[in-house]
Amino acid sequence: MSSAKPSLLEEELTEIREQNLYRRLRVLEPRSSTQAVLNGQEILLFCGNDYLGLTHHPRVVAAAARALERYGVGSGSARLISGTLDIHRQLEEALAQLKRKDKALVFSAGYLANLGVLTALAGEKDIIVMDKLCHASLIDAARLSRATLRVFPHKNYAKCAELLEKTSSYRRKILVSDTVFSMDGDLADLQELVRIKSLYDCLLVVDDAHGTGVLGREGRGAIEDWHLEDRIDVITGTLSKTIGCLGGFAAASEGLIEYLINFSRPFIFATALPPPLCAAALEALKVMREEPELKFRLWQNVQKLHQGILSAGFEMEPVSSPILPIIVGAEKAALTMSEALLRQGILVPAVRYPTVPKGKARLRVTVSAAHRDEDLNHFTQALTRFRESLNHTVSR
Repeated sequence: MSSAKPSLLEEELTEIREQNLYRRLRVLEPRSSTQAVLNGQEILLFCGNDYLGLTHHPRVVAAAARALERYGVGSGSARLISGTLDIHRQLEEALAQLKRKDKALVFSAGYLANLGVLTALAGEKDIIVMDKLCHASLIDAARLSRATLRVFPHKNYAKCAELLEKTSSYRRKILVSDTVFSMDGDLADLQELVRIKSLYDCLLVVDDAHGTGVLGREGRGAIEDWHLEDRIDVITGTLSKTIGCLGGFAAASEGLIEYLINFSRPFIFATALPPPLCAAALEALKVMREEPELKFRLWQNVQKLHQGILSAGFEMEPVSSPILPIIVGAEKAALTMSEALLRQGILVPAVRYPTVPKGKARLRVTVSAAHRDEDLNHFTQALTRFRESLNHTVSR
């Protein structure tokens, strides 16, 4: 008897397995921001976004516990029904102050913040122009908005301006970029984006997910040192990276926030962020202000690991953020490298297509203030051993 014909889903899964693009979940038992147990093995994490180690910070954990006792587990409703609590308003005021904007609006996830902003501001009569390497949430938001979408090559601002020269017939023009690009760790030229925005009368939306808490003299984000807050219309971000919790936000003028409250479907129809997470995020913002040594430690670790990767024989771009990608190229080679490091107790999953372009597979190494010197040394030594094994294989 012949076997049943594989379903279309099974065929597609087989195809991505053959292309080394198949993904599976790993179940971790966390011990700290940088340590966990995987299948009984103690491992170091060099792949998360908990840049200051706030996920396990005692003050942050205690704040969440107190809120759990006071408010319960969830919000129980969407923000416009009965889900807006005093803790939401406190968090929004703190975020607006952090970003030096009139108001802020909290969403239930960073993905929803980007989705909520662009789908509210843009429609069929509008155009969105964005950097090719913008985060998937911005790309998906642009597509769902039904606006015309034009993409310029990564940080090619001459091409960006060229695209905007042809947009006079559109009702609204929206220029979009990350501040820190999540897979390469490099920074957008915010001054050039502001210049182009002014030249072509655009709304400028930037996602500071990976800059908040990490960049700027006070840790207010990539925009801080350029003093461009008044020139950027909307700053979005997340509470799930440096702030160590969950949720997203948009910071803007009072009028624009009122517009989002009334027209942003991911805000209107999603259950409000649970109050324990709001309290944890509020405390994390306080810790960021009151313990600047965390950011100092982070950048010490970034510089040390960057030098360690170079000394192990791998090419590396200059440091711009705590994201240090090691570009491997082929998907299979990236998987092999990731598996070799895991055998040495280090988790850095291979990032492959469609997250990055084909042939640009990589290990996206990230650094935290919670990494100890011995963790950084172990990573460098593991990389060196892997490089030596490659050289030995080639010489044979």
